[in-house]
Amino acid sequence: MEQEKLSKIKEIAEEFIKMIGLDGKVIVTEPSDIGVVVQIASQEAGYLIGRNGGNLKALQQLIRALVGKKIIDAPRLTLDVNNYQQERLEMLKDTAQSVARQVTAQGASRSLPPMNSYERRVVHTALAEMTGIKTESEGEGEERRIVIRPINN
Repeated sequence: MEQEKLSKIKEIAEEFIKMIGLDGKVIVTEPSDIGVVVQIASQEAGYLIGRNGGNLKALQQLIRALVGKKIIDAPRLTLDVNNYQQERLEMLKDTAQSVARQVTAQGASRSLPPMNSYERRVVHTALAEMTGIKTESEGEGEERRIVIRPINN
């Protein structure tokens, strides 16, 4: 990706954080499988993340909209604050693997809490190599969740 686009994304994120009256250092990483990651390091992370990541999701949408408006062919971007998203995904994988082990041991299906499509994909991928179980997504909209089922051999 052009360094110019990455610099512009960083500038947009820095201006936005400053505009809402918070301090934070912005680092923009090269594109990966989830697109460009805009990492914000801040002492005021609680305000940026919000309850259950609600503010972070809203900020991500706003910054995506600003980037999309100012950059032609803008890349997909993910916003993270103090590694909140990364740590959440690791916790999600650990929880899913623990539940999968319980399903294997007990032979009974278990549901995980509702999650967005990206989080569901991460869980499906994390459990894909486990033997004795299968994963399925069930539900609609914001109530869509993964069900881990035993495979009866």
